[in-house]
Amino acid sequence: MCSDAGNGKLVCITGASGFIAAWLVKLLLLRGYTVNGTVCDLYDSRKEGHLLKLDGARERLHLFKANLLEEGPFDAAVEWCEGVFHTASPVVSNVKDPQDHKRF
Repeated sequence: MCSDAGNGKLVCITGASGFIAAWLVKLLLLRGYTVNGTVCDLYDSRKEGHLLKLDGARERLHLFKANLLEEGPFDAAVEWCEGVFHTASPVVSNVKDPQDHKRF
């Protein structure tokens, strides 16, 4: 079911290739929104390829490379947006031995 609820309004979804964010992208595109989505790697089709196949993606989905641990890369993605869905989360791991259960 397609609706013009978004009527082309621009929103941003951080971490767009993630599970919950991808569902938001799909829903918002179906509702007529234009979506700026941030991803870690623009050129890894295993991570963002599913987004490019969504209905409306060709016309209204724009992907931006952004890393939460760097300052500034989200500026272009959120510029002119009426709303931001912040679903990105940095994953930092310093595990030396993943089998060592004593570290918990």
